[in-house]
Amino acid sequence: VSENDQTMPRFDLARAGGAKLPPPLGYVGAGAVVDATDASSSKALRIKTEMMQKRALDVGLAPGKNIFMQGFMMWMSGSSINIFSIMITGMAFINPIKAIVNVDEPFKRFKDTPGVDLTLPKLAFIACNLGMVALALWKCNTMGLLPITAADWTSFLVTKEIVEVSAVPVL
Repeated sequence: VSENDQTMPRFDLARAGGAKLPPPLGYVGAGAVVDATDASSSKALRIKTEMMQKRALDVGLAPGKNIFMQGFMMWMSGSSINIFSIMITGMAFINPIKAIVNVDEPFKRFKDTPGVDLTLPKLAFIACNLGMVALALWKCNTMGLLPITAADWTSFLVTKEIVEVSAVPVL
């Protein structure tokens, strides 16, 4: 026996004196059978369906909770073109588009629940992510990266071909 084994306390539960403790509050013993009628089980199913519907809507509205935080981050990064503002704007574009493409992923756990309609939560999810894309477009506009003025399109103007020239002779 090493020194560490002697300093470690040992408890022998087999020899424990066996004072009977009362069961904890809310404990239902193994022998108890819960009587479930059709009315209570249908009520429980309805409550579960409503709860899952509410959770699905919460998942659909979750991206909307990040819009103000993302907008504040974009505002704080300034309107100049630098690596920090480009990275924030790029992530503001990429992440919502990825989320829209994989719209079924967050709602996977609600798919097998009967009675849960995922149409409204998915539409809310897509709308919130489109709001994030609109915010990224606003940031691109403040940085001057969107071609929205006439001067941005001057390279596409067709030059006029001069058909006739008149001049005064120089003496």
